[in-house]
Amino acid sequence: MEKKVIKAGLIGFGTIGKGVVKLFKNSGSIIDAKSGVRVELKKICDLDIKTDRGVKVAPGVLTTDINDIINDPEIDIVIELMGGYRPAFDFVLRALNSGKNVVSANKAMISKYWRELRQAAQKNGVSIMCEASVGGGIPILRGLEQGLAANRIIEIRGILNGTCNYILTKMTMEKMTFDAALREAQQKGFAEADPTFDIEGYDTMHKAIIISNMSFDSRFSERDVAVQGIKGIDFTDIQYADELGYVMKLLAIASRDVDGVNIRVQPSFVPKDNMLASVNYEFNAIYVKGDAVGETLFYGRGAGEMPTASAVLSDIIHIARNMAHGYTYRKAQIAVKEAAVKVKSIGSIVSKYYLRFSVSDRAGVLAQIAGILGRYNISIESVLQKARHSVSKVPVVIMTYEANEADLRRALKKIDALATTKEKTVVYRVIN
Repeated sequence: MEKKVIKAGLIGFGTIGKGVVKLFKNSGSIIDAKSGVRVELKKICDLDIKTDRGVKVAPGVLTTDINDIINDPEIDIVIELMGGYRPAFDFVLRALNSGKNVVSANKAMISKYWRELRQAAQKNGVSIMCEASVGGGIPILRGLEQGLAANRIIEIRGILNGTCNYILTKMTMEKMTFDAALREAQQKGFAEADPTFDIEGYDTMHKAIIISNMSFDSRFSERDVAVQGIKGIDFTDIQYADELGYVMKLLAIASRDVDGVNIRVQPSFVPKDNMLASVNYEFNAIYVKGDAVGETLFYGRGAGEMPTASAVLSDIIHIARNMAHGYTYRKAQIAVKEAAVKVKSIGSIVSKYYLRFSVSDRAGVLAQIAGILGRYNISIESVLQKARHSVSKVPVVIMTYEANEADLRRALKKIDALATTKEKTVVYRVIN
């Protein structure tokens, strides 16, 4: 059944919600023209409807009752911008079971409940779309699902968190300490008052799960991802990275081979001539390698009010266009069957490594370290030894050739137990 007017309800009137309302007001004619039907925002639900958001809405649009959206038969599309796992999941599931399409920017909910949400959408003949959950305004999910549909995705490497990228850029380009860079990011609105979710890598982890689900037609969970954030990164290692020809970036990496898929979030040494090395400040980028297309790069603003709102509206237009022509989920999309994919442990990966040792300043220490590395099949590419930082210890930096992660960890356990080792060894993976 074709529709002449499609109505939407918005849950969550925060920063992104405000951007969505602005786009409805300022770009309504564009939205309608590209949808082929009139699209209206009928209701906005939030616990706080008193605070002035700086954008005017008509009387009667604001409500604190979620049922005004979910139980309204006129509302065809529910836009969920609450964030968090619950009650967002409960509201979205109710909406899908009520026969409403859903657009969400909620990376935490999408990464955890994707299977349940997709099954509910298919069962009820509606769509759930989440372009804005990864990469802000970058059309990465649509690119994977449609533009690269003919490809077997081999590897993804992404800078997916603007807060972390801003901090690392400031440390690299302006020689700031981690704490100073974080304070500036908070002052400029790129970091939350409590930045834990970002700097410990959990935000990037959720996005990595969503991209991996899309790329490998499978279902991954948080336990499948090895996560290391940027909290505690020492400016010393940023300096050594620069001297050795690298830039430090927090990457989400998902790679597939004949043995399975490995997903990880890690601070990485990226060569300066690599495409990702030049992605700075709050910008995001996702490198995708497909078996047919080869290497591609998606780049843009990965967060913020209007870029993310742009992605939300792109999903709304897509759904509205289908509805305008009477297409349902079953008609417009083929449900992709999830494949059983083996998840490879972090110990199975092979990488080059940057190692920084703090050791006693005495003869034979370097030979002792090299001997242990050699016993675990780890070959040394280069050694950098600087003047002593104190009378009690000196830094020794080693770049390795490719080695197995499990072998490296066993070697470092032996080295860190030596009497000549004064601090735990600092380790970062190096991107080839």
